[in-house]
Parts: sequence; structure tokens; C-alpha cells
Amino acid sequence: MPCNQHSHLLSAYIDGELPDSEHEALTQHIIGCSDCAALAEELRETSSMVSGLGREPLPVGLSHRLRRTLAQTQDRSGTIGTQERVAPGKLSPSAGAYRPWIRAGLLKHAAVFFIACLLSSLATWSVLTGSTKDNLLAQDLLSAHLRSLLQDSPIQVASSDAHTVKPWFAGKVDFSPEVRDLVAQGYPLLGGRLDTIAGRRVGALVYKRRLHIINVFAWTSGDGSEVSPALSTRNGYNILKWTRGGVTYAAVSDVESSELQRLPDLL
Repeated sequence: MPCNQHSHLLSAYIDGELPDSEHEALTQHIIGCSDCAALAEELRETSSMVSGLGREPLPVGLSHRLRRTLAQTQDRSGTIGTQERVAPGKLSPSAGAYRPWIRAGLLKHAAVFFIACLLSSLATWSVLTGSTKDNLLAQDLLSAHLRSLLQDSPIQVASSDAHTVKPWFAGKVDFSPEVRDLVAQGYPLLGGRLDTIAGRRVGALVYKRRLHIINVFAWTSGDGSEVSPALSTRNGYNILKWTRGGVTYAAVSDVESSELQRLPDLL
């Protein structure tokens, strides 16, 4: 199997999702191909890292603080009850009337404290989880970009004609990516291919800026909202991500960040 035709199968291969016949064929290929073996090992390490993340723990000391608050609530209830006691066999009318209200107030304060702590921990967990997802996506995008550079050709449909590349994706992905030939602007279109990002099949448009290869990955966005371009850097490579027309795009390259940031408008 030529390398440029099965790179998008490696993630499914690592996860054991391929039919037995394809799995065996790809196993034999990996044994004889050092590039694919290296990519497979990289994907295994990424998968192991993700599975090892687990769930974010609650804030340190939350359990202790809750126990202490509940214990204090019980102590206060006991103290108030003792202060309200009268002579044996004789019960103060006011004590019997107000004691339920006092206990209800203390329990209400304890409940409010518990809910506040719970909301705080959930907010922290949400922020940390979002940051982790962003980091994993950036790592997966960079891995896909580097994987394409290791191949003899990072292209499955080689053409500078947008009217050839755009229809090629029909039936292969569930969206229609924006495809433009930007040779006049200094970003010639080389072609396109299929790839895998975060376990999903995506389209990849390949552009060139002087000697730099630019991979523009595209996949359907969840809610169709518009998201302005956001630039990040990882291991010396620039990653520009934006969402438009229900499609999320991520351009990855070692080209200067200012040149990469021109792509959203040019496309």
C-alpha cells in the first residue's frame, strides 16, 4: 500500500477499528516501512497520553472543608438546643417555636456553601478540560502536518485547479471546503487529500508559500457559529484556526505567522 494512500487509516489501525483483512495488510506494510512505523508509534504515544489524562480532581481540601462545616453546623445546633433548655419537665414555649427555624437556617447556609464549592470546582474542571482539549487538538494538527511532510507526496489529488480539487472531496467528507487557487497572491494550490484529526476524517488542502508547505485542514463545526482566526505556536510551527460557514479550518506551517494569517481572507 503506498504511503500516501493509507496515512489516514493509521488512527483507526491503532484503535483496532479496521476489518481484519485491512488490519493485517497494514500491519505487514508498517513492518516494512520505517516512516509508517514511526507515525504509528507517535499515534500510540498520543493515544496513551489522552487515556492517561483521566478526570480532573476536585479542589484539594474540598472534602475536608465540607466535613468541618457540617460538623460545625451540628455543634451549633446542639449548643443552641442546650441554651434553650429549661428546668426538667418544663419546656420554654419560645424554644419549641424557634428551634426548627434556627436549624433550618443553619442547614440552608451549609447547603449554600456546598453548592458554591461545587460550582467552583465545576468551573475549574471546565477551564482545565477546555485547555487540555485545545492542547491535544494542536498536537494532533501538528502531527498530521509533520506526517504529510514525511511522505513522498502529501497529496492525493494533485491539481492547481480549484474546480478539480473541490469536487474531489464530494462523497469523501460531509462538507464542501473553500478551495481557491491563490497563485496570484503567492500561495499556489498544490492539491488535496484526506487525513485524520482527533479521530475524525478531515479534508486537507495543500498550499505552498515559497519553499514552505501549508496544510489547511477542514472539518464540520458543531454549531455553525463564526469564530475569528486564532494563532498559536507549537514547536516552532504556527497553527491558525478559524470557523466560517459551518466549517472549521486550521492552517499549519513553519511559514511566518504574518503570512499564515493572510489565508482566511484570501480563501
